Amino acid sequence: MPWILYIHILAACAWIGGSIVLFGLGVFLKDKSTQDAVYGAIGPFYGYFETVWLVILIATGILLGEHYELFSLIGNDDSELATYFTAKIVMVSMLSLATFVHLYIAFSTHKKTRSLRQKLLSRGGSLAIFILNLSILWAAMNIRTLL
Repeated sequence: MPWILYIHILAACAWIGGSIVLFGLGVFLKDKSTQDAVYGAIGPFYGYFETVWLVILIATGILLGEHYELFSLIGNDDSELATYFTAKIVMVSMLSLATFVHLYIAFSTHKKTRSLRQKLLSRGGSLAIFILNLSILWAAMNIRTLL
């Protein structure tokens, strides 16, 4: 089972690292034409790249959860481990939804003008993904400590 943990950690590094880079670009690239050029060039590749890593992350997470018999703890408030695992599952679900919405908007409006609603959902999704990534990482570190 250790090899699955290593793949899970590698997938987390790729997923979180990539999202931090793109989030940083969105914050620090102030010029609209530069943002459009950068995101237009790397956006589609990044979307596919990150989707693959997210699927691997979720799949290996399920295998690890089954191996450590963590799924029986969901909703149980009897232990710290149960609390962290339940929180992580909720946050991963929220992250998956935010990612789906963000990618749907990104791919459907690639090289097109976005409506205000699409901009808000896309940017809000990016912010949610960024915050959830760090929160999930924190929960994962606590879970690993308790195992």
